[in-house]
Parts: sequence; structure tokens; C-alpha cells
Amino acid sequence: MKGMLHKNKLEEGSTVKCIKTEDGNWFTPQEFEAAGNYKSSRNWKNTVRCGGETLKRLMEEGKLPTPPIYSKKKKLEKPEACGVCHSGEDLFGCDTCSRFFHGDCHLPPVQNERPLRRPWSCTFCRMKESSGSQQHHEECEVLAMTMGPEEQLKCEFLLLEIYCHSDNISLEPMEQDKYSVEAYRGMDNFMLLNKIKKNLNERRYPNVGNFMRDMRVIFQNHRAFNKDHALYLMGIDLEEEFEQNFKKVFTTSAPKMKPGKEVGAQGLGCRKLN
Repeated sequence: MKGMLHKNKLEEGSTVKCIKTEDGNWFTPQEFEAAGNYKSSRNWKNTVRCGGETLKRLMEEGKLPTPPIYSKKKKLEKPEACGVCHSGEDLFGCDTCSRFFHGDCHLPPVQNERPLRRPWSCTFCRMKESSGSQQHHEECEVLAMTMGPEEQLKCEFLLLEIYCHSDNISLEPMEQDKYSVEAYRGMDNFMLLNKIKKNLNERRYPNVGNFMRDMRVIFQNHRAFNKDHALYLMGIDLEEEFEQNFKKVFTTSAPKMKPGKEVGAQGLGCRKLN
């Protein structure tokens, strides 16, 4: 059984559903252990693995947070936090769901003037509202689409998803005393991600293909320069989820991109369907 572990949710507690499986279901570590045909026990840290390493080992090495233990009968009281940077203060709350964001963290940025126009819905909720039966397209057709309001919203959704899960891939700059070739590449990814965000906010992408080309470069960099096996696999999982979201929101019938497959120089060429 496979799934993606969300580190920010794991930090909330061992009874919080923090593992999302390939079919979209969420599990606590102990539930995931049981669903994987292991007898449910208190030893999920030793039985659940990521990149061949047990979660216990990854926690001991500081690659994963050690979650606090909360009683199932005790409700976890957690202050409001931004869905992107996970910090609090001066947040905008979505009136449709329970998410909170800093104005600059959200895509598109939330207006800084208060009071905020109500009701306000985040990009995730706006995508749900706009979803419906849509015409299927080949990937080359999607990449050639002019960046209109609908395409802009979809690209903002895709990028916001990455920002919300950026702790699963090397997208953050490392501490100064840890600089290395890999560290510099991680900083390159971080700066490229922010550049993509800036280009989206300033409407600089003429079409979807240019946006997708830049996004795929980030994952190509991660595969090429991340030597940590566990983090490498997390990045691969995040890449696959990004590509699946791309196909879903743009209703493209193109096959899922395999890790290592390059995109055309302009990002607009039709790829042969298998």
C-alpha cells in the first residue's frame, strides 16, 4: 500500500490523518499500518516506511517531525495557521472552507485592504465551484491555450497545491552552514518557484505551456540533484500528484509524465500518446 505523508499534518499529532493514499483516502499512521495488512499496534514507526527507511529512523535523523501523542478523546486545539507557510497572525480566512492564508502566500494574493470583501473564497474552493463537465483535450492543445481567466485560475490552483506541500520536496533554501551543490540547487528551485508565482501574479505567461515548462523544470532539478533517497521519493510522489492534478483540472487525456521525460523547448509540442 502506498501513500504520501504530509509532514505538516504529522506535526499536529499521531492521531491526525496525515497520509493520503493513491485513491485519495486519508489515514493516521496507525490506520495506514492496519490497511497495509499489518496488525494495528503502537509500533507504526517501525512498520511504515518511506524510501526504504522506517519513519522512526527518519525521525531520529531529523528528516521527519516526531508527532506529539494526543488522546483520541481529546480534541486537538491548534491555532489558526496559513495553509502555505504554516505560521499564524494576520490571516485571511476562507468563508467557504476552514483554510487560512496570508495575503501574500495565497494565489492570487489577497487584497491587503481591510475589511475584505465578503464572502471570500480561496482558490481551492473557487476551483470546486467552477468544476463541471468539460471537453477533453490532448495535452498539446492544453499547452497551447491562451492564459485567460479560467486558465489562470487553474494554474494558480496547481501552484498553490505545490506551495502547500512544499515541505515534501527540496523547495526551501537551506541554512548557510549546510551549503553544497545540492543546497544551491535547492535554492535555485526555491527562487524559480517564487519567480513562477511572480509571473502568474503579473500575468506574464501568454499560455499554459510556458507555465508548465517552468514547473516541470523544478521537478527535473529535484530528480537530478537530490541525493537523499527518502526525499527523492517524496519529490517523485509530489511530481506525480502535480501531473495528475494538471490532467484533472485541464481534462487532458495525455498519459502521466514519467520521471525523467523532458519537455519540448517551448513546452508546446504534442507528445505522442502511448
